[in-house]
Parts: sequence; structure tokens; C-alpha cells
Amino acid sequence: MGSGGGTRPGKKIGVWGMVVVGFFWVHGGIYGNEAMLMAGPPLYVFIMLGVVPFVYSLPIALIVAELSTAFPEDGGYVVWVQQACGRVVGSHHAYWVWVIYVVDAAIYPVLVAQYVDTMVPMSEFRRGILSTALVGMVTGINLLGTDMMVKFNTLLAAVSLAPTVLFVAIGMPRLEPERTLVAHGELDSSLLVSWILWLYCGFFSLGTLAGELEQPRRTFLISIGILFPAVLLLNTLPLAVALSLDDVPAHYSAGYFNVLARRLAGRWLDYGFQLGANVCLIGLYNAAALTAERSLAFLVASHFTGEMNAVVERRRRSGGRADALLVWLLAASETGVAPVYILFNAAVAASLVWAPYTRLVEFSMLLSVPSILLFMWSFVALRMKQPESLRARPFRIPGGLPTAVLITVVPIAISISYAVIVAAESFVPEPGSAGEGGHSARHKKGGARRHNAAGHQIRSMLGVIGAGVAVHALVVLLSARRRRRVEAKARTQGASLGSLPRSPGWEEAEEAADSRGPSAGLISSKLRLNDGSIDETTALNGGEPCVDSRRGGAYRTPSLRRPGSGGRNSGGPLADTISRLVPRAVATSGGYSQVPGTAEGGGSSCAPLMAEEDGGSPRAEGANSDLGSSLGGYSPGTRVRG
Repeated sequence: MGSGGGTRPGKKIGVWGMVVVGFFWVHGGIYGNEAMLMAGPPLYVFIMLGVVPFVYSLPIALIVAELSTAFPEDGGYVVWVQQACGRVVGSHHAYWVWVIYVVDAAIYPVLVAQYVDTMVPMSEFRRGILSTALVGMVTGINLLGTDMMVKFNTLLAAVSLAPTVLFVAIGMPRLEPERTLVAHGELDSSLLVSWILWLYCGFFSLGTLAGELEQPRRTFLISIGILFPAVLLLNTLPLAVALSLDDVPAHYSAGYFNVLARRLAGRWLDYGFQLGANVCLIGLYNAAALTAERSLAFLVASHFTGEMNAVVERRRRSGGRADALLVWLLAASETGVAPVYILFNAAVAASLVWAPYTRLVEFSMLLSVPSILLFMWSFVALRMKQPESLRARPFRIPGGLPTAVLITVVPIAISISYAVIVAAESFVPEPGSAGEGGHSARHKKGGARRHNAAGHQIRSMLGVIGAGVAVHALVVLLSARRRRRVEAKARTQGASLGSLPRSPGWEEAEEAADSRGPSAGLISSKLRLNDGSIDETTALNGGEPCVDSRRGGAYRTPSLRRPGSGGRNSGGPLADTISRLVPRAVATSGGYSQVPGTAEGGGSSCAPLMAEEDGGSPRAEGANSDLGSSLGGYSPGTRVRG
């Protein structure tokens, strides 16, 4: 996809690059994790931290490895859902994923500004300016290319991870494992489940850069083999060391690791945690932005690849400064995705950083549930729809279809359970005024917070899905209106599109060509009348471009060939049928015609059209065109205007 994502030539991301980029998808750092102890007793927290990776993250990681190597295209699970569910469902899902990650990305610059505010007090406006500046900085680095992005992530990962490693290494001699087994205390199941899912859901994103990897099978398997145990250790060991230093859960608000680091090793480690936390948040922003950019690129490219590529090629030939800028914006090169998507996502994120932080945090959490369910269904559906391709997949989970279904059960159950918990909390009446006791007051305050958060999550999910459905309905209505106008125009010109005579086998050939998908090159064409033209979409873009130097334009026509003529520009089933029905067809297009079968090896050749002196129809020099008579006065041809 020249204008969007896809598989990019000159892939540059190897194992190390995948590990440092994936680190911020699957972990990022321990900063903020101390607040988990406010969601429940240590025993519950550590059980969830130890069990969920094996029943939730590992199946997801294996599924991602199989599908990423089978479909090595940028976008990850937005690509697989469209492969399994079709373009309509796939487009809605890609839109959901884009919303999830662009909102998630906006959270992290806001948190950086809040961290800085604790050291250097700032007004709300200055915090917004700082957040916007961070978005601009990361965007500028990503625009320098994939190599620079990988180097940037390497630096971020090293700085983010170093304080945690030092904290664990210095604190291990003081470890008291029995403190992790305390089971008494208040349990906030919604907060705990949502936090654990947030910690371990990053494995979904590992397929985002599948189109940019060297040796996808080797890169994915080694990267997962490194990242999975690393995430498990980083989520448990620092928390165990922290509990050994202070076992009072009420103390563990966000940022308490800094206090414990100073108590353990002095002020220098406290400063290290402050630096590491801010760097970690920048890395998390970059990781979320990468997924948002690829999701949006796939969404747009799945509908407008032909149009965008045509614009790029036309502007590239023009050579002006404005044209060069437009080509740079729309053509994916060193950035791995067209810069227009990087800049657009940055603009959206820079706008969202001014929104209330709590609204951003709660906005897209529930929306991830239908996305996860579609991801799991797509894995099973692709196994059922393409059983013959399983042997050809570079990596596949052993055990056949029963195993494929089985490994999706627990992730689906966890996701649905979270949705049920949120729904239940949204229907619980908001507590009244707090009682006299402190415990009762805290309990009622927590219940009110959960009730409001659950309601906001549900409203946000329904709003996003509803907006997508509304836009889709509007597009369908506009398309139907345009189709009616085209048909009305045809009738006023004395011919209807429905009156075109079609020989037996035409519909079957069209269906066979359509089944080849967008990669077959189906593009918009013109059905030309002697006195006008009518838009239609039937032609195969299999032909060589015919360049008219007088106009500076390029013309593409279907590569019509006789059966068995071969050649790399053979038009496929539809072209075979046309060449059988119209042996000497000449497809006219803007002053040039393509004479099938005249190029060496069955390709196409371009011959100038000679106008009849008596004002008759144009004819091809050196060819007897009977396409007009065979198709009732119509002749197909496609022009990409210069």
C-alpha cells in the first residue's frame, strides 16, 4: 500500500528493534503499578499477576505470532479482522482500534506534565503546553524514519528500566515473601481486573509492525521469548520488594515507589525513578501512537489505495515543490507509514491532552472488549476458512482447530467478565451521603467513583460505535444517491447501464476477478459513449501505462489477452473472457488505444487513434476495432489524468 501501510520493501526491524519497541507495548515500566495494592489485598494481586499472563497474554502472543507471520502486513489485528470478517466489519474495527490507541496515547503526555508539576508547580495552561510539546517532539523523531524510531525506543527503554533493575537488585536481600500472601482487606474487583488487563493486553499490539520485520517468524518468536518472562518478572519482583519495605496497602498511591527508592538507597534513586517514570511515559505514548497510525493507515488504504496512489504518481511526475511535499505526505518510505498519518494522529493527540485526565483514562477501556472478541473470532475463522494454507504458515500453533478454539476461551471469558462487572456497577444506584464512620465514608466514595466511571465507559463505547455506524450509513446513502444520478444521466443520453449486452460467462468472469481481492488491481474505470462518458467500476488495472507526452498524462487500460498468451500483464479471468468474446478488442482511452495481443509475450501495446475525417468514431491505427459494436457502442478504458 503505497499510501498507507502494508509490507514495505527494505525491512529494517530485527529482533532487538522488535524487543525495544515491543517493550513499551507489553510493559513500559513499573511506574504507577503501586496503585494496584489499593485495588485489593496482596494475595489477590499476586495471584492475578502470576496467572493472567499464562491464560491471557501467552495465548494472545502465540496467536499474534501465527497471524503476523501468515499476514506480514502493518496494522496487526486490524488486518486479520478484515481478512476474516470482511471489509465492513474490518473497517469499523480498525476505527475502534484507532480511537482506543489515539486516546490512550494522549494520556501519557498529560501524566508527564503532572509529574513535572510535582517538582516545578505549573498552571493548567502550562501543563497543556508541555504535553503538546512532548507530542511534537516524539512526532518529529518518528518522521525521521524507522531506524531513528528504533534507536529512540532503545534509549527510552534503557533509561526507563535502569531504576527498576537497581531497585530490585538493592532490595532483594530485604525481601520478605510472606508479605505477598496477606489476604485480608477491601477488594475492588473492577479496578483490579481492569488494571491487570491493561498491564497484559499489550501483546495484541505486537503485530502492528509485521510488515516491517526482517524474517518475521524468527523475529516474532525470539522477541516473544524475551518479552514474556521479562514482563512477568517486572510486574511481580518490584512489587514484592516494595511490600517488604512497607506492607501497609493504604500508603501505595501513584508515585510511592519514589518514596521507597529514597528510603532504600537515597535521594539519587528517587531522582532516578522520577526520570525513569517520565521517560517511560514518553515511550508509552510513542508505542500507542505507532498502533494508532498503522490502524488509521490501514483503514484509509483499504478504501482509497487506488486514488491515493494515483495522486502520488501524478504529483511525482509534475515535479513542483508543492507536488514534492504532497508526495512526501502520502507515500510511505523510511517512516514505514505515510507521514500524513503520523501528523494527523499527532494533531488529534495534541488536542486531546487538553481534555480532563480522568475522562481520557476511562474513555476507551470498555471499547477494547468487542475488539478483543473480534480478534479471537478472526483467529478461529481464518483457521476454518483457509485450512489449506495452514501448512504454508511460517509458524502455527499445534493441535489443529480444537486447540485454536480452546486457547481463545479464557481470554474471551476474562474480557466478557470485565464487561459484565462494568455493566453491573453502572446499574448500581449511586450511594448517598457518607456516613459518620471513616470506613463507611471511604466505601461510599469508592462506590460512587466506580458507578460514575462505569457509566462513562459505557457511554463512551456506545458513542464511538454509534458514530462509526452513522458515518457508514451516510456513506451508503451518498453512494446510492450518486448511483441514481449516474443511471439518470445514462437514461437521458439514450442508453442505460442496465441495457449493456453481456455475453454468457461475463458475470462469472467478473466474480472470479473480484474474488482476487484488492491486490488484483480493480480500479475505477470509464465506460465511454460516442457522445459522453459514464462512471462505472469494472476494469482490471493490469495494463501497462500509455503515456501521452503531449498531455503529460498516463493512461491505464485493461490488459486484454487471448487465452494462453501469458505475460506478466495478463488480465486474469475477466480479461480472458473479454478476449474470447471480442478477439480484436481495442480499449480506447483519451486519444490512445490498447491493441491486445500485439506486444511481445502477450502484453499490451499503445497505438495512436486516428480520427475519421468524416467525423466518425475514432479508430486504432493498425487494428480493426469491433469492441464498440460488440458492447453496443461502449468501450472500456481507464485514464489516470495527468
